[in-house]
Amino acid sequence: MKGKPRFSRLKWDYQGSAAKVPRFPNASTFNRLKLGLTTPSRLKPEVKLYMFIKQYIIRCTVKFAFLIILLVVIIVEWLEYSFTPLLFWPKLSHLFTSHNSIKLLIVGDPQLLGYRNCAPGLFGSIIRWDADRYVRKTFALAYNYVDPDIVVFLGDNLDEGEIATEDEFIIYFKRFCDIFKEVDFNKALIVPGDNDIGGEGAPPQPFFEKRFNRYFRDDVFIRYQFLEFLKINYITHSNNYRIAPNVSESTFRVVLSHIPLTPKYSSFINRVIPYVQPHIILSAHDHKSLHIVAERKTGIIIQTPSMADLTSCSFNISDSTIHEIIAPTCSYRMGTNKMGYGVLIINKSGEVSYNVLWLPSRFRQLFILLFILVLICMYLLFYILKSCLRKNNAVNHVYPYNLNKFYSSSSL
Repeated sequence: MKGKPRFSRLKWDYQGSAAKVPRFPNASTFNRLKLGLTTPSRLKPEVKLYMFIKQYIIRCTVKFAFLIILLVVIIVEWLEYSFTPLLFWPKLSHLFTSHNSIKLLIVGDPQLLGYRNCAPGLFGSIIRWDADRYVRKTFALAYNYVDPDIVVFLGDNLDEGEIATEDEFIIYFKRFCDIFKEVDFNKALIVPGDNDIGGEGAPPQPFFEKRFNRYFRDDVFIRYQFLEFLKINYITHSNNYRIAPNVSESTFRVVLSHIPLTPKYSSFINRVIPYVQPHIILSAHDHKSLHIVAERKTGIIIQTPSMADLTSCSFNISDSTIHEIIAPTCSYRMGTNKMGYGVLIINKSGEVSYNVLWLPSRFRQLFILLFILVLICMYLLFYILKSCLRKNNAVNHVYPYNLNKFYSSSSL
């Protein structure tokens, strides 16, 4: 009919069930369904199947992503710690047989992080929490595995002990006791380090040393069965070692020091070594695992340590040599990729066995967790952008046909 618009033949009636739905070129049926231009009941069976499979795949993909995260967390935070003693730690049962052996668990440089040299705010709190949690978890694992007679802490127990206020020091001390809660401190030996009382960047202050001794005990000489323990403070060059009696033939003398003694050349060392005549020296500070052999009367090194970190060694105590064992750090915040606890077993006959319980790398664990998290975030971002683009593309297919294609002013 003349003057009648050409688009009048197309009826757009959302109410009538028999209304003809116009065909939208290049617009998928799935997008039309999302825009409300059709209903699921009017779709073909193969289209319904396609839509069902697509939605099922999306749901499964999201579930699979969360399953991967959960699985990685379980492996990193639980399984690796559970299987480390079984797969990587030495069997200690054959190293001692009876009450004639004494087991020492050696803790080197835990350096519990403080508030000043750590990142501020929430990020710093997370760093301290994770570092404390790592030491707490690994120490409990080592303690239960070894079941030691004595636990030896070789200094640098705190990271900011020498600069902490009284209130901060109390907080750090409570954290220390909480982290090493398995320890009976009546059977623990604790020596101060340079981060506990000062001495690394500036001379140690007597106040900080007295404060440390007030909280951690100031005993210098301890006798336990056939062992004599003597604390040497190389940081302050204290002469307290002179209270030790002469070495008995029925006992072995073990010197405890934060700073390694045999590698040092000083007048203090030249006085101490001939006077105390130790059989074994336990030290830390270097964050490495080393074994040094020196002459007992002079302290001159006769066997230099290997370049690689020591994992185990055994020797017999003699009257002519000193065996100094330098323990590694147990904290992953000390700039080294190898952390561990030392286990020293001394038999009454003079047989000695030393092993390092190496720990899982926390930085590797954090990298794996971060990598998985980044992948999941990238996938979710890609999925969101893809959904937005699909919806925008469908809308662009719908609205131009309302006016631009079927209507023009020349057709009136």
